[in-house]
Amino acid sequence: MKIQTKLSFIYSCIFGIILLIFIVAVYQYYSRKSQDDYFERLHIRAALKADLIDGETISPDILRLIYESTPGEYEPLVTIYDKQGKLIYRDKQDVIESNKHQLLINEVKKKGICKTWDEDNRQTYGFLIEGLKGEYVVFATGYDVHGFTRLTNLRWILLTAYLIAMIFIIITVRLFARQAFRPVSRMIEEVEKNNPSNLALRLDEGNRKDELASLAITFNKMLTQLEEAFTEQKRLVYNMSHELRTPLAAIITELELSVQRQCDEEEYQRVIRQALKDANRLAKLSNSLLDLAKASYDISGIAMHPVRLDELVLEVCGKVQRADSKCSVHLLFDKEPDDESLITVDGNSYLLEVALTNLVENACKYSIDRACEIHLSYEENLCLVSVVNNGTDIPLEEQKAIFDPFYRGSNKSVADGNGIGLYLVQKIIDLHQGNICLHSSQGSTSFIVDLPLIH
Repeated sequence: MKIQTKLSFIYSCIFGIILLIFIVAVYQYYSRKSQDDYFERLHIRAALKADLIDGETISPDILRLIYESTPGEYEPLVTIYDKQGKLIYRDKQDVIESNKHQLLINEVKKKGICKTWDEDNRQTYGFLIEGLKGEYVVFATGYDVHGFTRLTNLRWILLTAYLIAMIFIIITVRLFARQAFRPVSRMIEEVEKNNPSNLALRLDEGNRKDELASLAITFNKMLTQLEEAFTEQKRLVYNMSHELRTPLAAIITELELSVQRQCDEEEYQRVIRQALKDANRLAKLSNSLLDLAKASYDISGIAMHPVRLDELVLEVCGKVQRADSKCSVHLLFDKEPDDESLITVDGNSYLLEVALTNLVENACKYSIDRACEIHLSYEENLCLVSVVNNGTDIPLEEQKAIFDPFYRGSNKSVADGNGIGLYLVQKIIDLHQGNICLHSSQGSTSFIVDLPLIH
C-alpha cells in the first residue's frame, strides 16, 4: 500500500472515529434530556391528580371518566396509594393492579422518589406527596410517543449527516494527501528520467525551506557526488587504458621483431632489457593503481591509529635511498618538538608512507643533484611536512593541473612516470583531513603537507 493511500485511510479513520464519538455523545445527551423531561411531565400530571383527589375538588369517579377513554400513549396512567399501600385511585379500572407498584411502594417511602423503565420503554415515576388528608404514594406510567419519535428522527438525521461528513472527509483527506505528496511524485518522475549515462539532471528544490526541499537538496548533492565519481571513473579508465597500452605495445613490438628476424646475443640482451624495463613500469603502475584504490576507500573502512611522523619520515628516507642509491634525502627539524604529541597524527601508516614516498621520489627524480630535503615542523593543532628540491620551476599554469590524475608536466622527459603519484598523494592527504600545497619559484620546488594533530 502506498504511503499516500495509507495516510488517507488512517486520517479518515481517525476523523471518522472522532466524529462518531461526538455524534454518539450528542445523541446520548439528548436521549437523557428527553427521558428526564418526560419524567418531569409525569411528575406534574400525577401531582395534579393527587391534589384534586386529596382536596376533593373533583370526584375520583368523574376524574376517572375523564381520562378512561384517553389513549395511554397520550395520557400517562396515574395510580395513587395511601401510606399503608391501599389503592385510592387509578385512571382505568380495567387495568389489573401491577405487583410492581407493591414492590416500589417501600422504595418510594425510603427514598422519596423512584424512576424505572419497562421492557417496552414505558417510563414509571413514583414519588411521595404530602396532602391535606395525609401522605400518598403516587405512580405515573406512560410512553413518550413524541420523545421517541424525535429520537428516531434524530438518529436518522445524525446517521445521514455522519455518512455525508465521512464522504466529505475521505475526499478532502485524499485530495490533501495527493497535494502533499505531489512534490514526491514529481521527484520520482524526475529520478526515473535519470540514468548512469546522464547524471546531470537535478531535482526541483522548491522553496528550500521545508522537509521535502531538504530531501531534494540532499538528493541533488548525492547526484553531484555520483556524477563526479562516474566522471572520474571514466577518466581513470581512459587514462589507465592509455598508460597500460603504451608499455604493453612496446613489449609486444620488441618481442615480435626479435622473433621475426635472426638477432645476435647483444640484440637479444637489448630486447630483454627493454621488455624488463617496460614490465617494471607496468608493475609500478599496477602498484600505484592498487594504492589509489586503497586511498579511495571510505574513511570508516580504513584502520586509523596514532602515527609519529618523524619515525615515518625516517622509514621513507631509508626506503627511497635503498631503492636508488643515487638519491640523497636529508631530514631537518625546523622546530624541535618538546613532546611527541606535537608530531603525532591519527592516520593509516601505510597510506601516509605511500604519500610521502611519492613526494620524496618525485623530488629526487626532478632535482638537479637528485637530492631533496624533508622539513618537519608543527603549529597549533597541525604537523607540517615540507619536501623541497632544487630543479626547474614548475610553470604556474601547470601547477593548477599537477594533482590531476595521469597529468604530466612539460618536464616529463626528465624522468619516467605515469602521472598517478601526486594525484594519489592528494587523495591520501584529503583522506586524513589534511592539506597539500605547492610552491615553485627561483629554482626551488616545495610540497607542503599539513596534517591535524591528535587532540
